Amino acid sequence: MDILSCLVGVMLFLVIYTVLELGSTTYEAEVPVALGLPLGSERVVVMARHGTVRMLDARGPLDALLSGFEIVRYDEAERFVRLANERAPTDEHFRYSLTYQDRVGAFGDPMGTLDLLIEEREGVVGDSVQQLDERSKYATALGALDPDEVWLVFVVDAESVEVFRSARELAIERGFATGFDPVDADLPHTHTLATGGAEVLFSPRSTTSKPER
Repeated sequence: MDILSCLVGVMLFLVIYTVLELGSTTYEAEVPVALGLPLGSERVVVMARHGTVRMLDARGPLDALLSGFEIVRYDEAERFVRLANERAPTDEHFRYSLTYQDRVGAFGDPMGTLDLLIEEREGVVGDSVQQLDERSKYATALGALDPDEVWLVFVVDAESVEVFRSARELAIERGFATGFDPVDADLPHTHTLATGGAEVLFSPRSTTSKPER
């Protein structure tokens, strides 16, 4: 038997031995996985402002205001807004209505802008960092949302960093994907619906954080 045949035989033995050893051993590996947004999820705003936190979910109120109106002619816009505002939906913290503005287009043709107006309800405040627990209004609002259907963006002012951190931690514990933006979010707030509806409410041109779980 020549040297080459011996070497091949030794290498084959080593391969067979290694395969047998690996087959009888159990290995555990931890692989970090970045969780993105749930497929088809919608964006919901949480306002951390003046040291308190409040959920601002405009989806339901906006649907109520626009319900029953699919196509509105230019000359019927003011009537449409008047009828819609008779419903004037509210939630725990905010009141919602529509406004309409006439304007002239680039070629001189008459156009209009339909806006969502969001106002604070008088005498209703959010949860402070001391109040933020499982029985708070914020926690109750979280309980009404499905983390597989929505993700949360926190709109944060300089006074509210501490309450934001606590509120975001509570949301993450419940499985929500979150993001945040330092945005000047004064109220009342007027949001032009032509820019994407409630999905881009209080959205800056460039976000400072990507949503994550």
